[in-house]
Amino acid sequence: MKNKLRKKFLAIRNKRYFSLKPNQVQQIYSDLLKVIKQKKIKIIGAYYSINNELDLSPVLERLKQKVKIALPRILKKNSMEFRIWDKHDPLYVNRFGIVEPSSSAKKIIPHLFLTPLLAYDDQFNRLGYGRGYYDHYLAKNKKYLSYGVAFSFQHCKFIPNNNLDVPLKGMITEKGLQTI
Repeated sequence: MKNKLRKKFLAIRNKRYFSLKPNQVQQIYSDLLKVIKQKKIKIIGAYYSINNELDLSPVLERLKQKVKIALPRILKKNSMEFRIWDKHDPLYVNRFGIVEPSSSAKKIIPHLFLTPLLAYDDQFNRLGYGRGYYDHYLAKNKKYLSYGVAFSFQHCKFIPNNNLDVPLKGMITEKGLQTI
């Protein structure tokens, strides 16, 4: 069932992808700023968009004045780590074609994770690409916040899950913030 949903939402996202308009960038930035202030967040774990994921770069550019930004590095055995990143730091292409920070950048555990996804449901279950990198990482770091970041058209009525799936604490779309 998940593979069928993945194909469906990849096709939808590829067909309906759009860049965020300035007012949508402002909406996401404002929502994140509320979370940052309310939860006293100092470090955000973000992502560098691929495959028509919602591009957070204009939001991160504004947020970097308020918090440190970290990006994931893919390791072996479906695991990853986060490294501090600034837009002037070089990024390197990994074996999956995803850009990531240098292994020499400072390793850190972010206080808030912004996770990419293919689809999400009302219980904030996320459908990823199926390799489990984020679920493995979030399962080890449950005391930190994890919010999905996506377009509102990626909403799904129900995403099947199991004990390896880690639900998110909220969702951020171009239409606003939703939390439990």
